[in-house]
Formats: sequence, C-alpha cells, structure tokens
Amino acid sequence: MMTDTAAAYRFLYTGDHETIIYAALKRLGMRPHQDSYEDYLQEARVCFPKIYADFPDDPLAKPHQFLAYAQKALVWQLTDQIRRDRRQDVPREAGDQTPLIEAVASDEDILDAIGLKDFRTYLIQLIGGAGTTGEWRFLVGTLVDQLTPEEIATKYGVGRATVFRWRRSLLRRLVHHLAPPESFLE
Repeated sequence: MMTDTAAAYRFLYTGDHETIIYAALKRLGMRPHQDSYEDYLQEARVCFPKIYADFPDDPLAKPHQFLAYAQKALVWQLTDQIRRDRRQDVPREAGDQTPLIEAVASDEDILDAIGLKDFRTYLIQLIGGAGTTGEWRFLVGTLVDQLTPEEIATKYGVGRATVFRWRRSLLRRLVHHLAPPESFLE
C-alpha cells in the first residue's frame, strides 16, 4: 500500500509533471544561475505532497486540472516562503527610534508641500456657508477633532448609518462645488 507522500512523488516524477515546479520558479522570476534557486526548487518538491493531498478531486483522474492547481499552489507557497526569507534577512536594530519618528513629516508640512495648506479652512468655510448641520458635524469631526465615524456617532447620539449619510451628502456637495464645469474640456 502506497502512502499519500509516495503517491504524490510518484505522480510528480511520472512523465514531465516535474516541469510545473520549474514553471512556478520561472513565474517567480527565479533562474537557475541564482544562488537560492536550488533551495526553492527543493522547497517546492517538499511542498508538493501537501498540494497533492489538498486537491479536491482525484489527481490521477484529472491530471491536467491537478497540474494547473498544483502550479498555482506552488507559486503561492513559494511566494510566501520568499517573503518569510526576506523578512528574516532584514536586520532589526534595537535602539532609540526618536530620530526616525521626528523625521516623519507632519500633516501641516505635507499640506504645505502640496499647496493645500489652507484647504481645510476652505472646506470648512464652504460647508459652513451652504452645508447642513450633519455635513458640518462630519467635516469638523473628521478634520478638526480627528474622530472616526463611530466616535462622531457616539458624540452626537446618532447611528453610524446617519454619519455615513452625512459623509455621502458632504461628498456630493464637494463634488458639485469643486468639479469643473461640463464645458471645461471643450
């Protein structure tokens, strides 16, 4: 009696079935001259019996469907393995992270860099003059108070659906006011 692993390897080495492993490696951009090629080739061979066992039908009855399934599964598993290996290769240094945190640009710096320093003020003035109370509450809650929709709903004693309705209404108003006229491209 053959075990599942033996059956899987027998299937793999029958005919030209092993080419799916080479095709999976090629799809991942790996070539035989690379140092890690042989490692991932062996990794694919080790993964194959599990893929063989996971196939929902009988691989011997539907070899073409299984080979397509196995190649895709090999690509996924090898991609995961490559990611894990690369993550381990990146050195993690201990120490003070303050310089890194200080180097991150603030919201004001970003808005200034893209020329939108007064964009928040403009939006508040635009909605303040023509918007509804709900639109105003959503805009101030998100831009000024930095609240999530759930926190805005709690603050004003309304449901989340109401807050999302305010947002949708606000977006429609902004699109109407900020969109160029229809004849803009003519």
